[in-house]
Amino acid sequence: MAPRFETARFHSESGPVSLFTRVRHILREPARLKAQGAHVIERLQQRNAPVEELTAFDPDHWDLVSADVRTDTGKWVKSTWRVHADGRDWWVVIGLGNALVTVIEVDPWRRGQGERVVTEGPLHAHVERVNQDLMRS
Repeated sequence: MAPRFETARFHSESGPVSLFTRVRHILREPARLKAQGAHVIERLQQRNAPVEELTAFDPDHWDLVSADVRTDTGKWVKSTWRVHADGRDWWVVIGLGNALVTVIEVDPWRRGQGERVVTEGPLHAHVERVNQDLMRS
């Protein structure tokens, strides 16, 4: 099934700053992430993931890695956070409504700055403007 809209990924180290300010604002409170749906449950089991730890989101102890936005609206749809749990490093992808999208065990050195990350250009500027406006209102 194809996504309903196109997305683009941005990295916390290359901005836009307003996007990451907004994500941190929206996800500023500790929360229990909802692990629902066959895909998520299958991934948690396949990867022998520590479910209790990976669903206990705490922005004060987790590091924001990246954020994906809709390319048409420039608004955030999901974000990836790094957390150390069960002796391993994990990327936990959180969608809207505190939904757990997936978990990926990663090497400690992995930073998530692949070629898919938007670092400049018109879309970067658009996302910066949209999120500045959203944070003002």
